[in-house]
Formats: sequence, structure tokens, C-alpha cells
Amino acid sequence: MNQIVSNYSLVKAIEKSDGKPLGDSGAPKEIIFHISENNLQNVKVLDIGFGAGKLGYLVKENPNTSHWEVDGVDGWKANCHNADLISKRYYRNIWHCLAQDLSAEHLKSYDIICLLDVIEHLNAQTARSLVAFLFENLGEKSALFLSTPLWFYPQESVQAGDLEEHLIGIPASSMMAMQPRMYAVNHPLIGGFVFGKESAVYAEFFQPSENKDFSYEMGLNILKRIGMEYKPGILFKLNPTN
Repeated sequence: MNQIVSNYSLVKAIEKSDGKPLGDSGAPKEIIFHISENNLQNVKVLDIGFGAGKLGYLVKENPNTSHWEVDGVDGWKANCHNADLISKRYYRNIWHCLAQDLSAEHLKSYDIICLLDVIEHLNAQTARSLVAFLFENLGEKSALFLSTPLWFYPQESVQAGDLEEHLIGIPASSMMAMQPRMYAVNHPLIGGFVFGKESAVYAEFFQPSENKDFSYEMGLNILKRIGMEYKPGILFKLNPTN
């Protein structure tokens, strides 16, 4: 683990990078305010693939959640050495590494683990392994907030090696098979899902597709066939199977 920020302070000098800080999510990020039973408590959040830090901004600028502790992990060096983001103190700790580099004990210390519009940048096998890894190391009372386009959203690499190219599409049926507690879907068909530890036994049903012909229309048809609602801005709460 290559730690850049510890307890809001730099522990390594900012390094210049050939790339630029980037990465935002079209996910319904506001779901995060509906996960904890009591937002007044201290909630520890891990933002995996934090990119430009939009989730940290959302949490820390909200007066009801500004006391939350948000940590960030990112595999893109420029994001982790973003002096402007670091100066805003949205992230308590920042590591330049992959989620898989974090220990089980570390992961289980978080109340909410977020993986927002990250999974589609991995190949199918790596994506399945990461989802299984996060469920395996999720705390018993913690939540996994995962978002992704529900089709093969076309996007080419923006900067060489920046982890931005989309490699998979994920059908809504695959996400629902893992028994989410709640979900919302933003335009253009980007779903956000919250899972508890009880979903770990369903992790094997996460089956992404590497078919680049998996179109928006196909994703929408799958969503409709399984009875999901596509109403941007609306959160749907479910009773997952235990």
C-alpha cells in the first residue's frame, strides 16, 4: 500500500504525473445518504477508484454527513497526487493502490465500501474476482455500494494507462441476482445498488459480458423484463432474500 495522505495530511511529497486527475461517476451517488440507519453517527466510508473526488465532496459538503470519515483508493497516480483535491481535506486517507491490496481487517473496518463506475473498467474475470473479494471481506453490518452502466457503455481510453477504457457491460439481471437492498438508475442506464453481507452467497451470479454489441436497447430490455423501474432520481428499497 502506497499511502499519500494520512489523517488529512500529506505523508509523501506530491509527485508530478504525465496524466491528469480525472474520473467521475454517472452513478446515483445520493444513494449514500440512505444507507446508514443514522447519519448522525460516525460513518467510515471507503471510496474505491475515487477519481476526481466527487463522492468525497458530496459527503463532506453535506452538513448532515460532514463528520463522516472518507478514505480513498485509486490505481491512477495523478488522482492520488491531486494537490487541489488533497487541500480540500475531503479524504482522510489516500492510497495509490488497488482495492485488492487492502487487507481483510482493513476492509472490514468500513461501514460503507463504494465502488462507483469502476467495475466496468476491468475484464470479466478480474471484475468477478473483485466483487467476490469485497463481499468476502465486507463487515457483517457493512454495506457495499456498487454502480455501473447496465450495458456496454462505449468509452475509449482518454489517457494511456489511465484505466478509463470500458471492458465489460453488466446486465441488470446480474446485479439483481445478488439481492440488493436498494437501487436507483440514472440516465443513461447507470445503476447504483446497495448490498449487505447477506449477498455474499449470491456473488457467483455476478456475470459481466465482454460483448461490445451489448447495446443500451438490450440493457433496457433486460431491465424491463425483470421488472426493474427506470425512474432517474427515484430510490427503490427492497427486501433481499436472507
